[in-house]
Formats: sequence, C-alpha cells, structure tokens
Amino acid sequence: MSTPLRRTAVLTAFLACLAAGACALFWQVARPVPARADLFEFTLKDERELGEKFNALVRSKLPLVDDAEIQAYVTDMVNRVAKSMPPQPFPLTIGVIQNNALNAFAAPAGYVFVFTGLILNLNHESEVAAVIAHELAHVSQRHLASRYEKMTTLTIGQLVGMVAGIALGAAAGAPEAGSALILGSQAAAAQTYLSYSREDEREADQVGMNYLVAAGYPPQGMVGAFETIRRMRWLKGQGTIPAYLSTHPDVTERLGYLKDRINQMPKAIRDRKENDGKFLRAQTIIRARYDDPPKAIGYYRGLGAKMTCLDRLGLAVALGRTHDIAAARTAFGEAMACGGEDPLWLREIGRFEIKSRRYDLAEDYLRRSVDKNPNDLTALFEYARLLAQTGHFAQALPYMNRVRMNFPDNAEIQTAYGQMLGQSGDLFRAHLHLAYAAVYENNERQAEFQIKKTKDLAKSEEQKQELAKLEELFKKRTELLKRRIF
Repeated sequence: MSTPLRRTAVLTAFLACLAAGACALFWQVARPVPARADLFEFTLKDERELGEKFNALVRSKLPLVDDAEIQAYVTDMVNRVAKSMPPQPFPLTIGVIQNNALNAFAAPAGYVFVFTGLILNLNHESEVAAVIAHELAHVSQRHLASRYEKMTTLTIGQLVGMVAGIALGAAAGAPEAGSALILGSQAAAAQTYLSYSREDEREADQVGMNYLVAAGYPPQGMVGAFETIRRMRWLKGQGTIPAYLSTHPDVTERLGYLKDRINQMPKAIRDRKENDGKFLRAQTIIRARYDDPPKAIGYYRGLGAKMTCLDRLGLAVALGRTHDIAAARTAFGEAMACGGEDPLWLREIGRFEIKSRRYDLAEDYLRRSVDKNPNDLTALFEYARLLAQTGHFAQALPYMNRVRMNFPDNAEIQTAYGQMLGQSGDLFRAHLHLAYAAVYENNERQAEFQIKKTKDLAKSEEQKQELAKLEELFKKRTELLKRRIF
C-alpha cells in the first residue's frame, strides 16, 4: 500500500471514529516505540501535518468552549495525568468541546479534546481524570496502532463510503446519522478497525489506574466513573457513552477487578480525599453558561435549601442568559452577597451588567476581576471590548492582543481585535485580522474580500510578510475544504 493511500486510510478511520462519537483518545503515530513509526511509514513531519488537519477539522465542525477558566482547568488535569506516560514527541494541545457526550479523543501530534459531558455528568474530578487516564492508556499501549496494519485491506469504495457517511452526519448536525451510514455500508470494516479487544480493555483499565494513582487521585475515581457511565447507558442508550463501556469484557466484571485492585492498595492511597473545588467551579460554568438555560435554571432551583454560593452564581448566570433581567439581577445580588470578591463572581456580574447596558458598573466589576485574576482571559476579553466601546483603545488593544495570542484560531476574538484596530485607525492590521476571522469561520467569500483589502494596504516589507502568512493559511484551509476533509 502506498504511503498516500495508507495515510488516507488512517485519516478516514479517525474521522469515522469521530463521527461515531466513539473515539477513545486516538493514536499518535510516532510514540516512544520506533516500530510504531515504521508500521505506518510516517515521519514526525507526517504526523504533524495530519494533526494540524485533524485540529482544523474539529475546530471547524464542533463548538469549542473558549472560557479561560474551563480551558485552564482541563489542560491542567490532562497534563497532570499525562505526566506518567512515556515521553511523547509532541506537546499536548488540549481543547474542550461543547457536547454532552461522555467522551474524549486525541488527534495525531498531541491534540487532545475533552467533551463537556464528562465534566457535567460525573461527580468528582477523579472520575473525569480516570476516563482520561483510561484513554491515555490506550494510546501508550498502542492498541489502535496494532490495528492500522489491517488498513491495507480497505478499498477505495470503502473509504468513500466511510467519508460520505461522515460528511452527511456532520452536515446534518447529527454525528449519529453519519455513524449509521458508516455501519450500514461498512459494518465489517468499522468493527475490524475501531473495536478494542477484551485484552485491550483490561490493559487500559490497569494502566489507566496506574496513571490515575500516580497523578495523586483517589483510585475510586475510576470505579465511580464507570458506574456513572454504566447508569447513563441504561437511562439514555449507548449513543451517549464511550465505546469502551459498550464492549467486552462485561462492565460488572471490570468494576469487580478494579475494586479488588483498590482493596490491595496501601491504605494511604485508598484513603485519599476528593478535592473538587476547581471541578465544581468548572461544572457550574459549563451548566450555567453552556447548557440549555431552562434546564440549568430548573436544576438550580430544584436544589432548594441545598444551594451553595456557587449554585447561586450558576442560577444567576443562567437567568442572565434569558430575557428575565429582573430575576437575574435579584439572583446576582444573592450570589454576590455570599461570593464576595471572588474574580469569577466579579467576571460574571460584569458580563451581566454589559447586557444590562450599565457600563460603568460592568467596567468596575471586570477591572476588579482582571486585577484579582490576570490569567482569566475571558474576563480580559470582556474588559477589553468594554474599554474599546468607551473609546479607550490604547488600553484595550494590548489586552485584546494578549487574548488573541492565546486563542489565535478563535474567529470572535479575531473579529473583535480587527474592529478595534479599525476604530483606532490601523486599517492594514484591521483587515488582516478580519481576514483571519473569516478564514477560521470558513467564510471563503469574506476571506477573499478582506485579503484583497489587506493586500491593497500592504506597503512595508513586514506587512507583506504578514500578508503572505495569511494567504498561505487561507490556501491550506481552502484546499482542505475542496477535498471535503471538513
């Protein structure tokens, strides 16, 4: 099998896995064992190229959470678990996908994605970490890598059938539709290439437990995660759970041997306590800011007297997303009464006051939030926009540029930065960043328009070099679109 066709087969398998919503943390080609790279005839350069394409795919088709607190929390947790893995050739780049599925996956070259459903539906940080540890174990133990040699049996017709199923499912906004088509036309191939064996699952359980314990988490997190996901399997059907809990060995059996292993661990490890402070903050942000508002409001009001200060903040944020401004204002008053000067509370009430058009109050809250937590780029984004709105461009532009540099492929941030630059009189960079925004939105017509404007304004050598980088990115993404990789 030629290298290009082999590369296409591996790419297609990953996309099929993604469309089915059943990706365990996916493979990374050149892991510490040299035979892995030899198996696929891929170099690190090949892996980097594929990783960039996968990353572009995910960010193009799936909604990502750009809240700085959520991003930092998930990044820290994944890196904490990954410390026990063998050395990796690429640094981990972690994203959070807004999706209720209990899932996580990784593309080549260290791109890792975690679904918000893991955080929202599990009970402790240790349980989320356990799922990530299990998936990382599949990577480190080369379980998927051992199957890719069989990719040589795929025909062009099978590849087209899989890709067509993915394209249809993605276009309809229903990955399960793509999965159904794939399984309908290529059932044998999908089972052959995307399934784990009994031995794979046992090993991932055991090695994943090693990673979890080495990261300092209570080992009971893995049992708790499996029990919760098994319960959701019966409540919602298998489509909402990761593949590793719908395959053999039986989940009850797996829970049994994991509990036996925990019982044999030293008492100091068995007695580790949960530390869920950051986890509960992340859960609150996800539920209040990204879940359906009536659902989130119902959840918080259903807590009654059990509501914590964090729950009161969640209720206020959820109400703030509705048209009931009066109820939201009352809820924020109660939340602030017990939340005090916590920068998260200040950030969220600041955002609410922007919506309420009380800009002086909003500016005060956001400034205090940024002062207390300079690393909260979400607060900094809102503060920079507000400063620009009131004409303070000299202050706003450095803040927004800092946010942009941390989220370079975020179209909303690129648009805000471009608009600020335009309002401040820097027309070349204004059109440059509005062009980047259009490229990341896959808006080809708008990108071409903004690139033309940028080209007309490019006079210096430095500006021409910046234009060349933009045009190269636009060319690459346009080619990907035409090949229907997206």
